[in-house]
Amino acid sequence: MSQVLGVWCRCVGLVFACALVSGCAQSTTEDLGAEQLTVLTETTEVTTPVPVRPPAVFDPCEDIPDEAVEAVGLDPSTKYMSIFGNESITGVHWNDHRECAWEGPYMWVWIASDDRPIQEVRSRTIAENMREVSINGRAALHYNLLSCGPRVCAEVAFQTGAGSVWVNLNLSSLGDLTLQADDLVLEYAALLEPYLPAE
Repeated sequence: MSQVLGVWCRCVGLVFACALVSGCAQSTTEDLGAEQLTVLTETTEVTTPVPVRPPAVFDPCEDIPDEAVEAVGLDPSTKYMSIFGNESITGVHWNDHRECAWEGPYMWVWIASDDRPIQEVRSRTIAENMREVSINGRAALHYNLLSCGPRVCAEVAFQTGAGSVWVNLNLSSLGDLTLQADDLVLEYAALLEPYLPAE
């Protein structure tokens, strides 16, 4: 009888052990499955292409055609991207600022595009005699610069979406001394305005 009881206990123990091992194996399989699912999800997230290209501001050197430059008496072949935003000089083509300049007889025009709003242009410490004007029916700021008098240079700024574009005219002292940059910049800005980004 004791032998039968002993065999029975061993069988019950064996069945219990098998059930326990089976339960552990099932739990382990579920855990591995969860781990595999997590790894797969992470891999999918890493390999999914995400658009990261930042928006660039208007680029005067690229976006203003030669005929517009010629219309204000400038030579398109003199186009020069200045230090700010010039990748060949700084090693970086900035996404928040672009500049370009062209030369004409005894003058040059410089256009800058920036992500700063027109309100910040109003607070520029280098600007003076700031006036609100309308050019081609579009609101603009017309002002002089402290670095030169109104005969030599003047600037007009337009709002462009969240940013702004500035048109600067600089006259040489070797040219016609009766010309005033303060007046001419308005004419040039009116000719160039159709090629600038919308307000």
